[in-house]
Amino acid sequence: MEASVVVLGAAGGIGRACVRRLRAGGAQVIAVDRTADVLELADCTPLLGDATDPEVLREAFRLAEHPPSALVHALLGEDRAPLAELTAERWHAVLDTGLVSAWQAGTELLRAAAGRPASLVLVGSVHAHGAAPGMAPYAVAKAGLAALARAAAVEWGRYGLRCNVVEPGFVPVPRNAHRWQDQDELGRILAAYPLGRLCSPAEVAEVVAFLAGPASSYVTGTCLPVDGGALAVLPEVKPR
Repeated sequence: MEASVVVLGAAGGIGRACVRRLRAGGAQVIAVDRTADVLELADCTPLLGDATDPEVLREAFRLAEHPPSALVHALLGEDRAPLAELTAERWHAVLDTGLVSAWQAGTELLRAAAGRPASLVLVGSVHAHGAAPGMAPYAVAKAGLAALARAAAVEWGRYGLRCNVVEPGFVPVPRNAHRWQDQDELGRILAAYPLGRLCSPAEVAEVVAFLAGPASSYVTGTCLPVDGGALAVLPEVKPR
């Protein structure tokens, strides 16, 4: 059956890979981002706008040519600062972008799907399971996605809507280039991953496509790490 898929945060490194992979699977992809880079994405239906804005979300679904089968939420917010220096306003900015907007997008998908099977895929992070100094709001937002997925699975399953989280480890994208382009820092990162290499955006997109499509039709309310085994390592063990 022909279907449309909405990707939020489509111009980012992982979002862009998701657009390519989902389009290759035959779906119409409505690609939403607040940066003009989204207009340069090939073979999709681009929408320039802030996906945290309900009207932009509604416009994305109006652009759907077929009943929506999935929505991929790849938005994130960051505010790198020590906990003691954060303000309520800074917390809200990160959580509204990275967490509240995921719930908002899910309610829109629920409405648009109108009882047809649909999948909400949230791009989380291994930061949901551990802390790094200065990144508390980001980690809290990513951890919140797991709880949201469980709640959505329980409450929306009867309407045919599934919800799952993909949790990537370190993925080299433009926003963190200052780390993976530094050879010393790259070495430290690789030492934390048993597979001994970085994850590509395309590898994350493959898992997103699986959760978005019919192959995962009985999977809901779960988190799937794409982390090269990083979460499996005991703290006192250094991967070889």
